[in-house]
Amino acid sequence: MAVESKPASKKKMILIWALVVGNVLVLSTYFLWRAAHQEPPTGRHQPDLVYSIIMFGVGCFFLVAGTGSYFAVLFTNCLTFDFTRPVWSGVKKRLFLCNIVVPVLFLLGVGFLISTFVTPLLAASNLPGNLSFMLPIMGTFVVLQTASVWVGIWTPLDKRLIQRRLMALGIRPEQFVAGWYVGLSNSAITSSVKRFGGIEEDIGMLWFTPAQLIYYGDSQQFSLTRQQLMDVERRADSKSVTMLSGTRHVILHVLMPDGNTSQIRLHNENVWTMGGKKRVAEELGNRIDAWRTEATTA
Repeated sequence: MAVESKPASKKKMILIWALVVGNVLVLSTYFLWRAAHQEPPTGRHQPDLVYSIIMFGVGCFFLVAGTGSYFAVLFTNCLTFDFTRPVWSGVKKRLFLCNIVVPVLFLLGVGFLISTFVTPLLAASNLPGNLSFMLPIMGTFVVLQTASVWVGIWTPLDKRLIQRRLMALGIRPEQFVAGWYVGLSNSAITSSVKRFGGIEEDIGMLWFTPAQLIYYGDSQQFSLTRQQLMDVERRADSKSVTMLSGTRHVILHVLMPDGNTSQIRLHNENVWTMGGKKRVAEELGNRIDAWRTEATTA
């Protein structure tokens, strides 16, 4: 019998969203306050054509740098070239740094480009100090940073890593069509240190056969029969950003050979948005429930 958890609390979702947006707004407000209270430089400081040209050039530089670095990370598989051995552990560490540098470059690029046109208009309104310069950049930062929480920019990278690694393990590309892109984690682990760089301990694909659930991943492979799959639980992770969409992860309660039960939490990969992850998680849970009720065929 499947274990159904209660739907994610709307109050908790609202609280987490408030914390995310609140932190961004507090930082933005602080920098804007500093800009507003800085002494303006002596002499002419109103933005002019030269200022706009410089800001446009700086914005283009950061935008090209951010876009270029993103595609460099993507097409080098986050500097991963040997797929004959497990790669996910090293990728997570490098991706943590990339997840800071790449978005910041892109945000600065967009912010400076917007500043090219907006700052002269704000300066003409006699805004104090450097506020007319900072406001477009920080406004862009707030909007895009909040959006980046919802959209997974590294979704194509996850798909490429899974496919390249599985092909190295002998899985044929045509077999990907029937599989589900998933990551694995232990739902019993709540330590923030062990989640550092990404909660998924492994990434791979899950297939349904008449008699077994088969998983092939970067460092783990297993197959489960109906007798081994004791329960299927759906539970939201209050320490994950997926809580913002109310996503309930599928958790498999598996009977191990020693008689103990292990909990395997599934994370949906190859999905761009958290709303999409919520929908696919429900579809995967329903598919597993349906598989459990099917009669085993020889």
